[in-house]
Amino acid sequence: MLACYRSILAYFTGKTWSWDELDTMTGFSNDTAAWTLKSLVELQRLGFDIVMIEPFDYRKFFDQGEGYLSEIFSPAELDWQLKHSNILSIKKDIPKFLETINYECRRPTTKDIDTMLAEGRLVTAVVNAKILNGEPGYSSHMILIYKKDNDTYVAHDPGLPAYESRKIPVDLLWKAMGEGASATDVTGFRLS
Repeated sequence: MLACYRSILAYFTGKTWSWDELDTMTGFSNDTAAWTLKSLVELQRLGFDIVMIEPFDYRKFFDQGEGYLSEIFSPAELDWQLKHSNILSIKKDIPKFLETINYECRRPTTKDIDTMLAEGRLVTAVVNAKILNGEPGYSSHMILIYKKDNDTYVAHDPGLPAYESRKIPVDLLWKAMGEGASATDVTGFRLS
């Protein structure tokens, strides 16, 4: 996530943010994946127009707490989230996020990515890195998509290993997004 946000900020503002600045903005710490709520609110404050499509129902999670997680995540996704992310500490960020960000609570499609790219947005997508790399299992991972050539997306994939201008066929990206059965998100960024 940090590398994707660093690229977005550099592209639109011309400024290279330090990793410490990004840690502060996102809430990233101790190699634990940070959910994006805090950082999206901060990016909006900096002048970004943000559109997020994700099936995760933040209102429901705010009201129901941890019990909601088994409704939205597969067992492998839930296990990964509980072990590797800050999901249990994001409730405090939900009210401001819901007030600030253009958020649609539904499963995203590759057509949503196409629309965001056509609007001049850079697009982050949360995918299963294992599928992208032809491996078994699950590992949540964010990539930055910046264009589409015919039936192939071109993305910066921060890895590991990192792939600059990685070419990802539409069908492989869709599979890595869970083929409509995952809690993946896509988020489009442009300056207001």
